[in-house]
Amino acid sequence: MYRWVKVNPFDGKHAKVVETWCRTISTAMPKRNKASGANLIRFKLRNARIPDAVQSPRLTPQMVTSILRMNEEAVEESYGPVRSYVKNQLQSNKPIEDRSAQGHLVHGSASLFGVFDGHGGCACAQAVSDRLLSYIAVAMAEHDILAAINNGKLDPTTDLLQHIGDTNRLVNTDLATVHKQSLANFAAEAMAIAHFDGESVKDALVSAFLRLDRDIVTEALPSNLQGGSMDMSCYFDTLAIAFSGAVGCVAYIDGTDLFLANVGDTQAVLGVHNDNRWEAVPLSDTHNADNPSEVERITRCHPNEAPNIIKNRRLFGELVPLRAFGDVRYKWTKTDLKHLLNTKQIPKHVMSVFGDNLIPHKYRTPPYLDAEPEVMHHILTPKDKFLVIASDGLWECLSPDKVIQLVAGHLDGQQVLVNYKPNEGATLKEVNEVLSNRRVSLKNRALDSNTATHLLRSALGPDHGQVSAQLTLPQPIVRFYRDDITITVIFFDSEYIKDKDIKHTR
Repeated sequence: MYRWVKVNPFDGKHAKVVETWCRTISTAMPKRNKASGANLIRFKLRNARIPDAVQSPRLTPQMVTSILRMNEEAVEESYGPVRSYVKNQLQSNKPIEDRSAQGHLVHGSASLFGVFDGHGGCACAQAVSDRLLSYIAVAMAEHDILAAINNGKLDPTTDLLQHIGDTNRLVNTDLATVHKQSLANFAAEAMAIAHFDGESVKDALVSAFLRLDRDIVTEALPSNLQGGSMDMSCYFDTLAIAFSGAVGCVAYIDGTDLFLANVGDTQAVLGVHNDNRWEAVPLSDTHNADNPSEVERITRCHPNEAPNIIKNRRLFGELVPLRAFGDVRYKWTKTDLKHLLNTKQIPKHVMSVFGDNLIPHKYRTPPYLDAEPEVMHHILTPKDKFLVIASDGLWECLSPDKVIQLVAGHLDGQQVLVNYKPNEGATLKEVNEVLSNRRVSLKNRALDSNTATHLLRSALGPDHGQVSAQLTLPQPIVRFYRDDITITVIFFDSEYIKDKDIKHTR
């Protein structure tokens, strides 16, 4: 029985108490109950009264702004319906477990934007962000492109996808060779498909997600080490990727076709301007225990195991997302997991992090987890102004409706900076109304020119004191208070979409 003590986590006098308290609970609780303990801690901290930190901020406004803008990026590059995009992220875990990626298909006109959220470390999220867009490019490639890959005339890792913006690709040489061979194998097997059909975009996205996950799982099998196809260092990297996990959402944009492929609890929301009001249109579902259809899907695949599979709203009482890359503890057979434990080349301390819980309790009919994405298709119209893709760290703080309103308000504030020229024939009254509205918008203009940074600031709190308090949380407890946040906002070119609509109707 734990006795709650009212302390201020932002007060230096109490920070050490809270740190020791969190570590004690984490160590003392049985592993299967750690999650509920973390939720209880998060609840208490989020409802703690912290007047000192809010009323007397430790950070100046300039310091807060500097921290929030540290990872922001803005690319003004018109490409098809995409006018520009912005992104930003804020760390909670150390190192941060979120990743993002974006690029254009070289042999096509599509753009790709992805946000990925890791768990159990950042290894899997890093691998997925490095590899998934290339797998999609292979899955979308026509027969002659695949033939050129198989004949060695094209490199599938560099010649199919043009990365845009900051990519942060962090793969060592040996691991990159393994990844390249797996991608080449995928291209060779894709040759069985005679020709890519635009109507099969959904199938291609599903194929790419599933194939990458299969490669992540198989690359970590002990047989690769015992067979001599990998050295010890490279194998340990594949093991780290496979035993951590990641969820993610990818937008595929080609002309007026927008496809969203989602696995887990990363979300995408479309901002639609309709009849002078803004609407938030969700383009993804969350795959966790809050989604009844997801729970029903898993229990249907494993009849008579429902009470054992979903416990405390988690998979085996441990994992929140019910679809994910990696997480081989819920995919490999018992035989493979035991084989890993008995493989002499692998030091015992490598797997000791799981203790006696490497194989979940009552683990009978794996796999219990997969990375098959749920794909939604939307036809863009001139009313569709922007798309927000973000990890669950943002959605825990702000609702989709609030996010869309914040982006819309930010756009209005930015528009005020554009020189105003009255329409020909406008009356004095009409001009005065426009100028009055511009004065109001200018007064409420956001501090940040980057929309993703504006969302970050809004997620942390409505005023400077609250944002400062969030940014000065001690490292041992910040994860119990908020998650990593990664945001990508894609702005659409309404004139391009309108022109496409006109040509289509003709």
